[in-house]
Amino acid sequence: MSRPGRDYTPRKYNKSTPNVDTSMPPPATGRKEIPKPQKKPEQSGEPRRQQRPQQRRDTRGGQRQQRPQQRRKDASPLYDASWARVVEFDAGDGVITGFTEESLIPCRIGIETSEPILPSSRIYIGNGKEDAPKGTILGGAIFDRMSNSAKLDFPLIIQLFVEEFGMHFVQSFFNKAGNLSLKQHAFELLDGIGSKKALQMVELRGSSGFASLDELNEKCSIDAAELLARRFFSEIEDRTLQPRLIDHLFPVNA
Repeated sequence: MSRPGRDYTPRKYNKSTPNVDTSMPPPATGRKEIPKPQKKPEQSGEPRRQQRPQQRRDTRGGQRQQRPQQRRKDASPLYDASWARVVEFDAGDGVITGFTEESLIPCRIGIETSEPILPSSRIYIGNGKEDAPKGTILGGAIFDRMSNSAKLDFPLIIQLFVEEFGMHFVQSFFNKAGNLSLKQHAFELLDGIGSKKALQMVELRGSSGFASLDELNEKCSIDAAELLARRFFSEIEDRTLQPRLIDHLFPVNA
């Protein structure tokens, strides 16, 4: 019987409709086999080899690239120098303690001579031929390993060097020095020169500048060579000291 309120009409079966297979496939038995990878056919010609980063080969000769050579010691300013000044000479070891004229680098120089070498003497350390005592750079000099006399004479030899080339330092520094900031003048880098003294030196310099080191010392009542030598010596002892006058005033243009 049909439910109340609903007409039930039986569906007629159409014999022309194709049969549909509603049966379930049989359950799987065992593990499905995974096909083995097949080898790829080799290409014609020699296979390309992979290059390892640490064994790269040069395409020109098939050889490994050589590592870059270490920096040669003669590439430093010390070994590029041509002249040096003597601070102390140890005749027993044949070693001179001095500094290069080009950049005031403390150095040790080997020399073969039986004659005494006086402080402040010039020694040729270049590769050319000069009519002067010739020495060979042995390396840099360290203040802690210098003798007490060498430590005391070092600033004095620098002062003698500044006096010898006084006009260079007058024109390159004293006649051109200006303000480093709104509150500091370049003259104040020198020991004992304050803002008031620096302003006085600028006024005495005027527009024409100082004609010589002697005129500078007389007008400003200072020893300019000694003050510069002290500053240079401080920059040699402390390489972090800024600004560095050595970098601006050397090499000397005689």
